[in-house]
Amino acid sequence: MKRWGLMAGILAICSLAFAGDQVGLGCNSLTLVLDPRITPSELERQWASGESAADTPAVLELYGCQGELLDRLTLAAPLAKLDPTPLLGTQLPTVLVTVDLTAPAGSYNGPLTLPIQIDKNRLTRAKARTRHGRREPIELALTGKAAWKKVARHGADHLLSVRCEPHGDHFVISYRRYRPTRHGWQVHVRSEPGFWESDSEFPAQQSFP
Repeated sequence: MKRWGLMAGILAICSLAFAGDQVGLGCNSLTLVLDPRITPSELERQWASGESAADTPAVLELYGCQGELLDRLTLAAPLAKLDPTPLLGTQLPTVLVTVDLTAPAGSYNGPLTLPIQIDKNRLTRAKARTRHGRREPIELALTGKAAWKKVARHGADHLLSVRCEPHGDHFVISYRRYRPTRHGWQVHVRSEPGFWESDSEFPAQQSFP
């Protein structure tokens, strides 16, 4: 497993769009590009409000060591943020990108965080292998009934996700632990009857398998 550190510096981009957060990955650079109307102050003002002054989706751009564009990934909404610190312990360089999917009403929508990995100069969404061998996309929601947290364990970043959903005539709480290994991400899930909302205290680590 490799650790990917943050490289200081700012990438100059000739673009009509606003260049937002940027991350260095070795000699490559990853940049989040937003609509020009979404300035840093507007991004903070509009975040999680359910409204946006723009309708152009945010885009992730991967640049190579010589400043050449290697890949581009269009996101699902105009408002987005890029975590400046790559995850530790991952097989491939991986960063967290959060897309604001907040709607004006409802307790099952909000910002959604996705681990995006760089595989052979291509941007791909990280997937985790379940105990049954199936691979599922890693999605970390922050809504009225879901939350997530990054925790360090044995030199690697684990992603803990909790979600409460209706099941028949009662609610079920699902606890997911995503952990990176030398063979890729693995996910372990535990569910139990109960009710939880994100304005409550985040569950103890012992709750997650």
